[in-house]
Amino acid sequence: MVVTVERHGYATEQEALAAFAAKGFHTMKLDVPPVSNTSHWHSFDAEFVILAGELAVTDIGSGEVLDCGAGCLVRVPARTLHAERSGGGYSILLATSVPADRFGDPVDRPPETL
Repeated sequence: MVVTVERHGYATEQEALAAFAAKGFHTMKLDVPPVSNTSHWHSFDAEFVILAGELAVTDIGSGEVLDCGAGCLVRVPARTLHAERSGGGYSILLATSVPADRFGDPVDRPPETL
C-alpha cells in the first residue's frame, strides 16, 4: 500500500464531502499545528483535502516525499507507514473509514507494531 496524492482532487469542499459520503467515510475539519513526526501507521483508511497550508508526506515504503498544498487530495490506506512534516501547520477536510471514536489509542501507531 502506498500514499497517493492528486494535485487537484476536488473543485470544491462540497464536492469532496459528497465524494467522501458516497464512500461511507466519516468527515471532519481539522486545523493541524506545525508538525514533524516519525514513521507511523493508522488502523483505518484516511483521505484528506488540504484546504490551506502545506504538508510534506513521506511514504516510508518507497521513500518518496510528496509535497502537498491547498487543493491536494491525499490518500493513506490503513496500515501504510508514513510521516508528516509541516512548518506552518495546515487545514484539512479529513475523511476516514471509521468514526473518530474508533481510531484506537494511539492514533499514530509505531512501526514495530505493524
